[in-house]
Amino acid sequence: MKINLSLLAFLAFMMVAQNIAASEVKSRPTDEAAIRAARSAFNVAIRQQDADTILSFFAPEYHLVTGSSVQAHGINSQQQMWTDTFVESPGFYCQRDIRELRINENWGLAEELGDWNCYDQPENHSTHYSGVFSAKWQRSSQGEWLIQSEVFTTMHCESSDSGCKPPKEISR
Repeated sequence: MKINLSLLAFLAFMMVAQNIAASEVKSRPTDEAAIRAARSAFNVAIRQQDADTILSFFAPEYHLVTGSSVQAHGINSQQQMWTDTFVESPGFYCQRDIRELRINENWGLAEELGDWNCYDQPENHSTHYSGVFSAKWQRSSQGEWLIQSEVFTTMHCESSDSGCKPPKEISR
C-alpha cells in the first residue's frame, strides 16, 4: 500500500487545526461568562448603592464619558462621583444590559456594546435616562476582567421637571 505523503500531511494539519479551533471555542465561553457575571454584579452594586464594589470592577486608569458628555479619569474621580450621586439621589439606580460582546482572548481584551437605563428620583421629581454604551474590558495579570473605559450616549430622557439637561456645547 502506497501512502500519499501530501494527503497524510494535509490530514495531520486538519486534525491540529480542528483541535486548536475546539480549544478556542471551549475557552471563549469562560471569558464571556466572566464578563457577563461581572456586568451583572456591577448592576447589583449600583442598585445597592455600593460604591466600593462598583470601583472593584474598574482598571486603575479607568476613563468615563457620561451620557451628558462629562469626562472622568481614574478611580479617585469615580469614588467621588458615585459617592456624591448616592448622597444627592438616594433613589438613583442604573441597569446596563449587554447587547454584544466580542473578545480577543490572545490579548485579553473585550468590547461590550449595550443599552442602559438610569433612574434618578430625588425629592419631588423623577428622571429616566436611556441610551447605548460601549465598554472596553481588559484581563488583569490576576486573570480578572476589569473595565478600562466606558462611553455612554444618551438617546432619550424623560423628566417630571427640568431633570433632562443636554451636554454643554462644544466650542472650538
